[in-house]
Amino acid sequence: MLLNKQKDQVKQSVINSDNSSQAIAYERTFYALGTKNSIKILEIKNEQALDQAVQRVLEIDQKMSAYNEDSDISKIRKNAGKGYVTVDKDTYTLIKKSVQYSKDFNGAFDITIRPLIELWGINKKGDYIPSTSEIKKVLPLVDYKDISFRNLSKSIALKKENQAIDLGGIAKGYAADEVCRILKENGVNSAIINLGGNIITLGKKIDGTPFRIGIQNPMSRTGDIIGTLNVTDKTIVTSGSNERFFIKDGVRYHHLLNPRTGMPARSGLLSVTVICNKSIEADALSTAIFIQGMERGRKLLKDKKAEAIFIHEDLSALVTEGLKDNFQLRM
Repeated sequence: MLLNKQKDQVKQSVINSDNSSQAIAYERTFYALGTKNSIKILEIKNEQALDQAVQRVLEIDQKMSAYNEDSDISKIRKNAGKGYVTVDKDTYTLIKKSVQYSKDFNGAFDITIRPLIELWGINKKGDYIPSTSEIKKVLPLVDYKDISFRNLSKSIALKKENQAIDLGGIAKGYAADEVCRILKENGVNSAIINLGGNIITLGKKIDGTPFRIGIQNPMSRTGDIIGTLNVTDKTIVTSGSNERFFIKDGVRYHHLLNPRTGMPARSGLLSVTVICNKSIEADALSTAIFIQGMERGRKLLKDKKAEAIFIHEDLSALVTEGLKDNFQLRM
C-alpha cells in the first residue's frame, strides 16, 4: 500500500462518530509520565475506578521519573558505580522486565540509554549534533548488562559511574496495563485508555462493534491520519521519528537513538505501530523494531505473537497478515 499524504506526528487517536451509543459516560484527563493522558469509560459512570486508575499512574510516575530527584530512578543514578539501591516493587519489576526485553531484542531496546539522550538533547539543544568523539565517550555507559539485581532486597545497581536509567520508552506501557487491570477489577467492560499515545481498547463499543483507532501519518504534525484500525481488547503503540526531531542540512535527527551507534536510528522506517495484548510489550517492541528495521522486526513480532503497521521512508506502508482485514488506508 502506498501513502500519498504528508504528516508528522506519530500518535494514535480514537475516531469518534455521531452515534449516540458511543457517547462517553465518564472521562478523566490528567498529566503524568511527561505527557497528557486520558481514560474514558463508555458504558457506565464509575468515578471510583477512574480515581484509582489515575492515582496508580501518578504513583508510577513518582517512582520512575528521571526528572524527579527523589524517584527510584534518580537514586539509582546517584549511586551508579557505588553500590545497590533498594527500590519500590514497581520499579524493580519494570527494570527487570526491561532487561529481559533487551535480551529478547538483541540490545535494540536498552534503558541505560539515558546518557546518550542527554548528550543529544533533542528539542532542548536546538540543532546540536554531538561530535564523534563525544558519542564514543558516552557509548560505554550504554549497556543493559551493567544492571545488577538482588531479588531478596529488591535492590538494583549500575556498574559504572555516570550511568543512568531511562524508563521513558516503557513506563507508559506498564502504567497503561495497570490502568486496564484496575478498570477490569472494578467491573468496567468498555473503555479507552490513552497514556500519551499508548492506547488500550477494553472490550467493544456500546453498540458491540470494535473500536476504530486512527493511525497518524508520520510526516505531518497536523494530526492527519493515514489509516484506521478496528480493534477489540488490544493495545496500540507507535514509535516514530516525528515525535521529537530537528532537521539540519536536509537531514532529520530524531530522538530514537541506536544504543550501538549512538546516532538516531536509520532503519528505513518512519514509524512502526505495534498491536498486541500488553502495552508494556508493545512499548519495548515498537522501539526495538524501529531501530532494527522491518526484516528483523518481523521475526520479533512472530516471537511475541504481535502485529504491526510499518511506514517506510518512501511513504509506503506494510501491514502484517493479522491486520489486513482490520486496517483501512486513507489515501
